[in-house]
Amino acid sequence: MVLESILDPAYARKNPFLLVLSGFLFVSLGVIATLFLKLGATSEFLLILFITLPSIPFILKGFELEEQDVEKKVCIGNTLECHLPAITYLAAFFLGMIIGFTFWYLFLPDSQVTQLFSLQQNELKSITASFQGAFTINVNHFETIFLHNLEVMALIWVFSLLYGAGAIFILTWNASVIAVFLGELAKLSLLREGSILTGLSYGFLGILPHGIFELASYLTVALSGGILSSAIIRKSYRTKEFTHVIFDVVKLGAWAIVILAIAAFIESTGG
Repeated sequence: MVLESILDPAYARKNPFLLVLSGFLFVSLGVIATLFLKLGATSEFLLILFITLPSIPFILKGFELEEQDVEKKVCIGNTLECHLPAITYLAAFFLGMIIGFTFWYLFLPDSQVTQLFSLQQNELKSITASFQGAFTINVNHFETIFLHNLEVMALIWVFSLLYGAGAIFILTWNASVIAVFLGELAKLSLLREGSILTGLSYGFLGILPHGIFELASYLTVALSGGILSSAIIRKSYRTKEFTHVIFDVVKLGAWAIVILAIAAFIESTGG
């Protein structure tokens, strides 16, 4: 497909802005395609599907490059620092999706917003309390948040391992939920103060402290599963270099858990 060939991952890793644009483009094309088909109740699922499908080959190429670097022992020493360009690669694409979802959520008619984002709106209602915390350390709250996010992280790793870039389904969904959260605050701000920028700023600041760490954790574990999946597909397990892959995957997974714990701590204290 032409769309899947727009960017070369090797080049894109050095130009994150192109990845932001790609995320926005994929979301926009998904929204347009979903509205054009007019399939009613299935629109929410189709929207995620139309964004995910063209993203998978795009992300897989990035995973394959990382796995090859590991086999070549390019990643020696600080594993997290070595893979930071790839994590940034995924983060930029994720940011582009959030911007795309937020844009369409704000500027589509209410009837089409409900058609495309009703599931996200319902999800948001169930997690709104997560954005309202007292500035005190609550051990039970920390444990609840950490264990819930750990389940999500495990699911991302399994999806990445079994389906290569399968974690993009979960990441796309999370991007859409965040966008609805930001969009709702922007609309409320528009009614009260006549500006959507105030609401968007408040929303970003509300999720920024713990959100950065949480996202970094999810992207790190997605990369871990993606590297292992790429190695298995390429039958690298038949070579001695496969031990380097396993070691790298385990270290990435360990870092992801540590970062997730930091995110849960910040969120549990109201950050």
